[in-house]
Amino acid sequence: MKRMISSLRPACLLACLALVLAAPASHADIYKWVDADGKTHYSERKEDAGKSKVEEVKIKSSPETTNTATRPGWQEQEAEFRQRQIQRQQEEAKANKPAPVKPRQLYSEKPETDASRCEMAKDILGGKLVHGNGAKTDANDRMIAERDKSRFCH
Repeated sequence: MKRMISSLRPACLLACLALVLAAPASHADIYKWVDADGKTHYSERKEDAGKSKVEEVKIKSSPETTNTATRPGWQEQEAEFRQRQIQRQQEEAKANKPAPVKPRQLYSEKPETDASRCEMAKDILGGKLVHGNGAKTDANDRMIAERDKSRFCH
C-alpha cells in the first residue's frame, strides 16, 4: 500500500504543475468587426473577419469586479429573486385578468340534488366553472358534464 501511495505522489504533482502552466495559455484574444450588412461579430480568430476592419476587445478584470466582498451574498440574491418573481406575478395578474369564475365546490354541506347536478354540468360545459385549485376543466370533466346533463336536466 505504501508503495502505491508513493508512486501516486509524483503523478499528482505533475498533474498540478500541468494545470498551473495551462491556465495562462487558456486566455484567448477576442476580436470584433462589423460586416457589410452592419452586423457586429465577435470571434477568437482574426481570419473570421475577412477584409473587414478588426479591433481587439480588451477584457478588463479589476479587483473591484472580482472582489466577492462587494457582491451581494446568496441570501440577498435569493431575496431579490423572490421579490422580482412576486412583482412579475403581480404584473401578469394585472395584465391577464381572466373572466370571473366561480370555483367548483368539491365538498358541500348541502346534499346534491338533480337540479344542482344539472346546474353544475351546464356551468362546466359553459366554461363558467373551474376546479377548486384553479385548474381548468379538461375533456374528462366535459364528458362527465355531458352525461350528467342528459341524466339530471329535465
